[in-house]
Amino acid sequence: MVESNVNQNQSSNVLGKEHLRRPKEPILIIEDKKENQVLLEAICKRIGMESAIAEDGKVALEMASKRPYSLYLVDLMMPVLDGKTFIQERKKLEPSAVFIIQTAIDQIDEIIEIMKLGVYDYLLKPLHIEIVADRLEKALEYVYLKRMESLLIDEESKELKSQLEWLNYKESHRKTNEINSELHSILNIKTTLMQGSGLGAMSTIIDSIQQMKIDQGKDYSINKEFWDLLFENHEHNITMMKGLDLAVEIIQKDTNLVRTKSEDLLGILPALIENFREEISEKELKVNLPVVKQSVFLDIDLESMKVAIHEIITNGLKYSKRKSHFDVFVTFVDGYFCLSAKNNIIEDEYAKQLAQSEKKLVEPFYRIHPPVESFYSKEKFSLGLGLTMVDFILHRHNGMFFIRNAIDHTTEVKADCIIAEIFLPIQNDKGTKHE
Repeated sequence: MVESNVNQNQSSNVLGKEHLRRPKEPILIIEDKKENQVLLEAICKRIGMESAIAEDGKVALEMASKRPYSLYLVDLMMPVLDGKTFIQERKKLEPSAVFIIQTAIDQIDEIIEIMKLGVYDYLLKPLHIEIVADRLEKALEYVYLKRMESLLIDEESKELKSQLEWLNYKESHRKTNEINSELHSILNIKTTLMQGSGLGAMSTIIDSIQQMKIDQGKDYSINKEFWDLLFENHEHNITMMKGLDLAVEIIQKDTNLVRTKSEDLLGILPALIENFREEISEKELKVNLPVVKQSVFLDIDLESMKVAIHEIITNGLKYSKRKSHFDVFVTFVDGYFCLSAKNNIIEDEYAKQLAQSEKKLVEPFYRIHPPVESFYSKEKFSLGLGLTMVDFILHRHNGMFFIRNAIDHTTEVKADCIIAEIFLPIQNDKGTKHE
């Protein structure tokens, strides 16, 4: 049954969407009724996707064996081979396949049973054009992101082994390099303080005021603009001091690890992202949060992990290329829960330096990019300390923090990106608290 016809003026939000982040394979429509075939085919065309039609589950299995499809739009009640049987059979050959089922409202019990097979979503008949289009858009992006996650798992497994070797090397040389490490920290903080707003800018402003002041006897007359700049940089310095205080507090505070479900950790993401709504809008970024059905147990201090993830989000959004995507993923690698944040980088001289300096980013007071003033009010740390504190917090959790260069596979044209990753050991469900 079809409730309305497709026309060129409906659902402008569907027509205006970009089509970069989606699979290229067509959608397979498995539907026995001609009118629904026509409607669904038209909706697919309208959102920019090719489609193919199978009139029953048997034909669909034959078609799926000959070429790949991005997802399967399956009617439950069909002759020859019904939708449920098709899903079961196809799952055996393609475990990662994504299915959307369509059915009548009086089959709700059947829907519940079929959703247990791992179906992504369902549509109720009569079909509504806007709802179908929206569900397809979301499912297609889900397929694309899941494929990228599988690529990341392979990369992360290799990166994990590489980084473990690096950590072992770094620890073995830590004591012999203490003097050099302290010297590097001093040089790093000196460079950082002289970048952008802060002490370096204040020194320049004060020098300018000294040269341009007008002696009026008992008083000096100075340019209002210089005074405003001086006060603004004074506020930045206060922010820097607060960041240093917070760093000291985290270092001195005992970490209270509590056994927690990973879904509770992921539950903090929407609020953290919402905190950057203005900056996201200004840079015209699209943020994608993880879609994870699997839950594991982690030993974490939730408050300190909030600080770490906030800093990763801050860093990623701050240096994201305009009109790009900021993606947060979850993968499971070699016994670790891995939370990754990916941003496409601005192509400038700093990006070239970053490719050669990724392991230095967790050093205290080390920074490549100059400060981004529009993010000052949102940063918990400054002076290049943010990623250092993330690394420290993860160490307290018996975990690891890496930040690395990568190639973004989610767009039609491959692009350079940065991936920040936190690894937390997966625990069993016994025990509740660890000091």
